[in-house]
Parts: sequence; C-alpha cells; structure tokens
Amino acid sequence: MDSSDFIKYIECDANGRFIKRESKHLEFKENFNIGAIIQGELSKTFAAFANAAGGVIIFGVKDKPRRAVGLSNNNFEELKEEKLAEHLNNQFSPEILFEIYSFSHQNMNFGAIIISKSESKPIICIKEVKKNKEGDIFYRYFGRSEKIKHAELLAILDEIKQLEQKKWMEHIQNIARIGPQNITLMDMYRGEIPLPNNKTMLIDSKLLKDIKFINSGHFVEKDGSPAIMLVGKVQGVETAIPNFSLEEDFYTATELCEHLNLLSPKGSPYLLTAIIWKFELQKNNRFFQTKGSQKFYSKTCLEFLKEKNITLDDAMDMRKEYQDRQR
Repeated sequence: MDSSDFIKYIECDANGRFIKRESKHLEFKENFNIGAIIQGELSKTFAAFANAAGGVIIFGVKDKPRRAVGLSNNNFEELKEEKLAEHLNNQFSPEILFEIYSFSHQNMNFGAIIISKSESKPIICIKEVKKNKEGDIFYRYFGRSEKIKHAELLAILDEIKQLEQKKWMEHIQNIARIGPQNITLMDMYRGEIPLPNNKTMLIDSKLLKDIKFINSGHFVEKDGSPAIMLVGKVQGVETAIPNFSLEEDFYTATELCEHLNLLSPKGSPYLLTAIIWKFELQKNNRFFQTKGSQKFYSKTCLEFLKEKNITLDDAMDMRKEYQDRQR
C-alpha cells in the first residue's frame, strides 16, 4: 500500500472539514502511545475491529475539532511490530493480525495500523487489564469500540455453527458417496485405525508423520507422496490404548516456537500463525488439538517444522506474505 491509500482518510472538504468520519472501519488518534496498549484502552480497539469486519487506525489526527496535525513525537516511528504483537497476545486470544504503515501529507507525518478481520472469532480477553476483564469480547460499532452486544455475539456464534455444519455436511456427503460399510476412521494423533470386534491397528509414529492424503485416481509412483495402502483383511491385531495427554504430548505455541528457535526477543510466538498458514498445517488435525480457545501442537508438528529448517528471517517473510493475503 502507498500514501494515497491512507491520505483519503484525512482529506477535507471546501470548508476544511474531514470528509471521513470515525465508523465501524475507521478510528482517529492524535498520537501513538504504547501505554494505551499496555493498559488495554487501545488494545480493545484492535480486538473490536478484529471481531467485526476489520479496520484502520490513523495516527496524527486531532479531535475537537478534528483536523490533521501530524505526529508530534517519534513513538510511532519507533514502534516494533513484534513488541506490539507481544502485548496484544498477552491480553487477547486468538492472535490479532495487523499491519503498520507510515505516510506523509503536506509536510506532516502520520501513522496507520490496519487490523484484519479475524478468521478465528471471537477474539477474547485473556488477561485483566484496567477496565478489560478476562472473558470480555469487544466489538466495533459505529465510531466506538465496546463490549459486544447480544445480537452481534449471536451472529458470531451462528457463523461458527454454520462453518461446523458445512464441514459436517462435507463429511456426510463423502460417507454417502463411498458407503458407510466402506468407511473407517484414522486417528492422526495416535496413529490408530479402529477395526471390527474392538480391535485397533496402530501405525508406527515414524511413518505417521510422513503420511499425506492423495486424490482418487492419482495413486501413481511418480507422485512420490508417502501413503499407506491396505489390501485384504487385517487379522490378529490387539487393541491398544496409548498413554496420551495434551500437557505431556503436545506443545503450546510458545513451547513450539522455543523448540524451533522462533520466539521474538521478548519471548512471543507471534510468527507461528503465518508458519502454520504457509505449510497449511491447519488443514491436518494430526498437527494440533484445540482445548477451549487454545491450540496445542503435536510432536509430529514439531518434527515436521524442524525438517523445514525455518530461520527467523524466513518466518518474517512468511508473516509478510500472510498479511498481504489478508488485505
């Protein structure tokens, strides 16, 4: 994006009045202050935009009367993306995605932060800060950010329900097409395939991490996709129940990034979302499980990412690519 994309927000009419007003998608601030993030007043605006349709905050605009005055200090220029992400991640979950821009107009400097609409609503407050209480959900209404109301919360919950129903319908349609008698399930965490008579077949963990799904009609040797093909009946398989727990066998986002040496200098795992998107890990349940609003990542996920040899520079490039996709 260039300056023209932001200058439109501070253009005036013939009488010197701003053409644009604060709205569901736009907020004006005179200066940036990291204290407003730490104390929760500005961070709740980020969450509110993310829970609605996204938005932009323009810094360098004075209120009452509203006019463009430019930034009066270097706070915005000195702002580090990873530091801002760390503060937001400490207060809200899931992650709030944003982009930082600077621009000039009529010899004045301004700042802009674009907040993306969340694909994992609702964004929930996870830490009490000043007036923000744990469990609060903020939403962007016309020109203001406040606790979500009944109608908007129902809309978000209905959206989640519709997505779940869509996924279930896809599963049901596939079962109907293949036939229930020809269907079984494979637990991609434990490597288990349930069989008749309460028997269970186990897939070796070393093989499990390399399994990929292939499209019907594309099972050809030259494709090179690791796969398992079972022919005939499997007999003599004993039932097995592995020792399994989220706390011992899975990692939090911070623990995963620590093992991969991808934490920010302040210990934030803010780069992980882009990495997951880049390698489409969210499409394969063997890489994570969800408990409440928190994701736990499997040892299979850790081994997969270790093999990619991702550096901090690589991860930063992935985040930029991910943010470009969100525009």
